[in-house]
Amino acid sequence: MKKLLAFAAATAVMAPMGMARAETAAYPSAPVKIAVGFAAGGGTDLLARFYAKRLGEKLGQPFVIENRPGKGGAIAVQTTVHAQPNGYALVIGTTGIAVDAALGESKYDWKRDLTPIAPLAYSANVLVVSAQSNIRSVDDLLQEARRRHLTFGSAGVTTSMHMTGELFKQMAGIEMTHVPYRGAAPAEQALLSGEIDVIFDNVAGAASFIEAGKFRPLAISSRTRSGELPNVPTIEESGLKGFETTGSFFLLAPARTPPAALKRLESAVGEITREPDTVAYLHKLHMVPLNGGSAVVTQMLSAEYEKWRKLVAAKGVSLSK
Repeated sequence: MKKLLAFAAATAVMAPMGMARAETAAYPSAPVKIAVGFAAGGGTDLLARFYAKRLGEKLGQPFVIENRPGKGGAIAVQTTVHAQPNGYALVIGTTGIAVDAALGESKYDWKRDLTPIAPLAYSANVLVVSAQSNIRSVDDLLQEARRRHLTFGSAGVTTSMHMTGELFKQMAGIEMTHVPYRGAAPAEQALLSGEIDVIFDNVAGAASFIEAGKFRPLAISSRTRSGELPNVPTIEESGLKGFETTGSFFLLAPARTPPAALKRLESAVGEITREPDTVAYLHKLHMVPLNGGSAVVTQMLSAEYEKWRKLVAAKGVSLSK
């Protein structure tokens, strides 16, 4: 123990002013950067900024958001993987990490190159049709798909909207053609215009259209009903047993980040997530808080990887269009 303390003290002395590393007992002793793989103002960014502010208040140093949008969040993760593992470079990761791994598109090995800290929240997708459609339930949709060719839109290839649709097709035993757009908004407009038949929209994006009577919600993709849409059944309740997809958000660090820093961050995030104002804020974002520590993140990403690996391997599944 004496040798360890001596080493820690020596490290602090040798470090540049204001850049003491996480090996010291005073972590954090400098601003901490959190990379976000999506543009400012979006749901992921708002979630990250809320936690950054609260972490700064709890731990006494600024937590600074760095937006690095692109490739569904992959650019931010890749940047963090190659950062110094000192506790001062973190990233908001999503279930897209598992999807990319299942597709063989990752430029890193998440199990080897990343260290989970804590889960933050999740959001579901909602299966919607235009209010002008004659489809009023999942059963109606399945029957219609067996009578004629249907299309489903998404925000782009491998997004949660796309992957949820692919899983739905596989589990329901139907065919629908995927039509990717450059974002959720164009897909929503395409549904309104009748260009496509259905989308698996995120709850936050669909909510205003549902409230305005423009979209008809058929089912929620999560295992439990949405607090925002309590009268909408889950896809599982509608007949597809075992169906579940959600977009989850996690705080991660580069591999080999000092355990003391990880432990402090995990504890602080857990405290923040359990606070009433956090639950209320996440509700405004149409998100649900996720409690638990680093082990929960590992379990969730592993389960997501297996789910999408099986989907990608399934005969007839196309993720290229």
